[in-house]
Amino acid sequence: MKVLMTGCTGHAGSNALNHFVDNGHEVHALVRPHNIPNLKERENVKWISGGFADSEIISETANNCDAVVHIGASHDEEMEKLDKNFINSVEQAFSGTGKVFITTSASVVYNDTNGNPRDEREPIEKPHPLRAWRARHDLEVVGLSEKGIRGISVRPGLIYGNAGGWLAGLIFRAKDTGKSLHIGEGTNLVSSIHVNALSDLYLKIVTNENAQGIYNAASDEVTCSKDYATFIADYFGPGIETVCWPLEDARKTMGELADLSCIECIITSDRARSELNWLPIAPSVASELSVGSYKKGPLIPYSH
Repeated sequence: MKVLMTGCTGHAGSNALNHFVDNGHEVHALVRPHNIPNLKERENVKWISGGFADSEIISETANNCDAVVHIGASHDEEMEKLDKNFINSVEQAFSGTGKVFITTSASVVYNDTNGNPRDEREPIEKPHPLRAWRARHDLEVVGLSEKGIRGISVRPGLIYGNAGGWLAGLIFRAKDTGKSLHIGEGTNLVSSIHVNALSDLYLKIVTNENAQGIYNAASDEVTCSKDYATFIADYFGPGIETVCWPLEDARKTMGELADLSCIECIITSDRARSELNWLPIAPSVASELSVGSYKKGPLIPYSH
């Protein structure tokens, strides 16, 4: 199967690319032009130079593929606009074909779940204001079924594992500054998902013709930033202390991500487990930090 995939220079996307290739599929990876010179030739991987604003490149590539797995995001002030353009471009290529289009959302669209695990039921009465557009895009992609496209949205919890992503960035910062930070009290609980299990979910959705709609992606583990900040101080010292980072100060550095990091969001993934026989079995956050990939290294710098 030929798959157009985005986000392949980032944490989740690069692991998904490897998983698809390892299982015999050909990945056409849309990557920003400045990344192309740094990428090695790989069997069953075609690097496509382009961005989310390049409608013609997206549509032409999708037209030559059997599926689209959209994992990347621009992470800038145009993120909503560019994501919408990507969706429209895939719709143009896939309309009436029955092909599968997966987009990647995030559990924070549910806003604060008040300690109660949240499933995929709609509507979301009060989506987080910073990600209400993401919730709308989820439903737009799912609604493409009316145009002969098998549309799916995946909503992951905190993604970790394989020495990369968010946690790697926190470790780099702690080593550089001697401070392992958590924003505010850092006790808000969030669901988590190992990047390998997430990659497997993408593959199961693509290859299961009955998969459609919204799927949460989370293991049974919940964690909080104060806990993993403490783990980082304990396992990547000496000389690192756990420090509270006031929200107002965090906003100056992280922008809206600071507020999103303070949401308590617990989700269930029963639908994916029962319908797709998906089993998110993987090392826990604590295990990965104490004796797993982050401890063994090398750490992978954050990229998108």
